[in-house]
Amino acid sequence: MKFKKTILAVMGIILVVLFFNMFTAYQKNETKLTLEVQVNSDRPDDYQLFYIMNKDQEWTEEQSLHQNYERTGDWVNIEFDLPKDVYSLRLDLGNQKAIVKIKDVKLTGNSSVNVPLGKIISEEHEVKITSQKEKQIELQVLDSDPFVILDIKAHRDAAIEGNSFLTIALVSLSSVVATLISLYIINSIKEVYKFMKEIFIGRKLIFSLAKNDFKTKYASSYLGIVWGFIQPLLTIVTYWFVFQVGLRSGSVSDVPFILWFIVAIIPWFFFSEALSSATNVYTEYSYLVKKVVFKIELLPIVKIISALFVHLFFILFIFVMYTGYGYYPNLYSFQMLYYLICTIMLVFSVSLVTSAIVLFFKDLNQIIIIILQIGFWFTPIGWSYAMLSDFWSKIFKLNPMFYIVEGYRDTFIRGVAFIDHPYYTLYFWMFCLAMLVVGIKSLKKLKPHFADVI
Repeated sequence: MKFKKTILAVMGIILVVLFFNMFTAYQKNETKLTLEVQVNSDRPDDYQLFYIMNKDQEWTEEQSLHQNYERTGDWVNIEFDLPKDVYSLRLDLGNQKAIVKIKDVKLTGNSSVNVPLGKIISEEHEVKITSQKEKQIELQVLDSDPFVILDIKAHRDAAIEGNSFLTIALVSLSSVVATLISLYIINSIKEVYKFMKEIFIGRKLIFSLAKNDFKTKYASSYLGIVWGFIQPLLTIVTYWFVFQVGLRSGSVSDVPFILWFIVAIIPWFFFSEALSSATNVYTEYSYLVKKVVFKIELLPIVKIISALFVHLFFILFIFVMYTGYGYYPNLYSFQMLYYLICTIMLVFSVSLVTSAIVLFFKDLNQIIIIILQIGFWFTPIGWSYAMLSDFWSKIFKLNPMFYIVEGYRDTFIRGVAFIDHPYYTLYFWMFCLAMLVVGIKSLKKLKPHFADVI
């Protein structure tokens, strides 16, 4: 036992260092630059900031940002959000003669860097510098096309590479949390192995029960299993009508809205249906739970496989729709199998927890229904997360279904491999494995009391 604790302690130290370096690299890779400028002018005007990513690019409207200055004679803080790889800037100072004062120029990335404006101006056009102080510069606009070109490479690197106290504290806290979760998973590896071994041994029984469950679910209805396909199709048509016809949503990511939409809502259908049914599996199969010899840990995966039959049809439906629009399968299409496994793993790990707890806390059923309703809108299914600010984008990415939904779009639309998102992939699998361990331990602890509460 002492040896085991020593090994875990050493592993913990190694993991903390590893995660710290990894999260620091992620922070620098994902950071965005913000240029802050204090402006005072005797004329209201529109200020436009152009940016280029390398010296061979030309200044274009597509790579420019606008900010209005309206409070004549007052100091106003103007902000421009820039990509982190920006090479050079061109600040256009309106389109009329004016006296423009600028001070307190800052570049903010992982840290905030004061930029001495007078030292980084590499070119002036129809602009004359009339006075210059340490943190302030006064410019006289001479004609209707005034601009200054700013060489910010050194300050850009300092803003990205630097670390503020808050960034260091956040990265340190994240590293400790990730290490504790990893040690929790590693310490439970034997339990996970035994549990998954039981699942593998009972695979034939699982598929047999899943087929029977799928057939009996719609056995009493006139149309039978057809209802399993009608409801999702009607939902897709309804949302398509609301978004594309009613709200007039155009193409997204250069593909028709319906194609962009179905690759997100179809995995959500599977997750929602599988989680709801797997959560209540012990109540539905109470006659098996009360049998001493039956391995009830097989039951949640039975419901998931049962829901998978319908999902496989809709995966085929995606391929048919894309082919009909002229988007043919390619090498990235095989990646769909990876994201399918991800979805199964996510719903399996979460349902192990919910199915064990719901027998003792009946209100969990209603809570899950509410979470799924809210979760649909908090997952970028009918909307693009690109419209969010950097902060809210990171918050929404904590939703594990975000990884799957965007993964399906990467597969069918963008042609991006999952290994190009190493940090989100790591987060997703750590989440799933942690939930799996919690589910296995919850099932092991509560299982002896199941028969008493059913």
